[in-house]
Amino acid sequence: MADKYSFSTAALFPRTAAESLRLIAGAGFSHAELMPQCFAEADEAFAAQAEKCGIHVASIHYPLAMFSMLYNAGDSMVGEARRFGDGLVRLCRALDAKVLVVHPHEPVSDPARAALLEAPIVENLRALGEACAAAGVTLAIENSPKGPGRTPAGLLAYVEALGAGPASAPMVDTTEACEADEDPAAFIAGVRPCHTHLSDHSGERKHIPAGEGAIDWPGVRDALRGCGYSGYYTLEPVYRHYLDAPEAALEKAYAFISGLIGSAE
Repeated sequence: MADKYSFSTAALFPRTAAESLRLIAGAGFSHAELMPQCFAEADEAFAAQAEKCGIHVASIHYPLAMFSMLYNAGDSMVGEARRFGDGLVRLCRALDAKVLVVHPHEPVSDPARAALLEAPIVENLRALGEACAAAGVTLAIENSPKGPGRTPAGLLAYVEALGAGPASAPMVDTTEACEADEDPAAFIAGVRPCHTHLSDHSGERKHIPAGEGAIDWPGVRDALRGCGYSGYYTLEPVYRHYLDAPEAALEKAYAFISGLIGSAE
């Protein structure tokens, strides 16, 4: 198979996205996931800068810093959220990124308030899904240790109920599965993900570099192979492990994922 090993720029915070992309490319990765940290990095114009970094941006994660726009029921913010989402989809197209990652929203606990406080958020996500479908981009909805996406059945039900269009599909984050007391390999087998975030977990330690925790990585690999996974193997550890000597840490990450996946090919 073609090399589909990818690394998230989120793990290289607080560096700029451009610097992070260059570091990822320098470690041998052919692909990266972009996590914009500011509006300029989420703008379509950023594509020209990213293309100079020598790496393919395979996926974009909706910026965590801007989640309060997407999951906002305020009348005055809905338009802003829709315009920002449309801009992210245009950036996906400019970079030939085929995946846009979002998290499930947290449902309103009081059904009587759902129409006021939840319905606008659902419409934001549906509009984003429609924009993705029109652009040939998959809206990947990540599992979460909280709310409806904490189990395979819950995540599948959430994606179906959301009704964000044919381009929306479930994805699996291995650490988030562990935090929900779910086995990552079983979670993968249960939802057949369109995309993955791979990081390790051990006790209270979460989102640590893959291979440094307690996850059964050969089991994760075999589960992905068993469900015919054809997406990117995206490493997404927490940034604290890459604050110092990122070059060596990135090379170690590449060696791990290429060894894990390549050993089964």
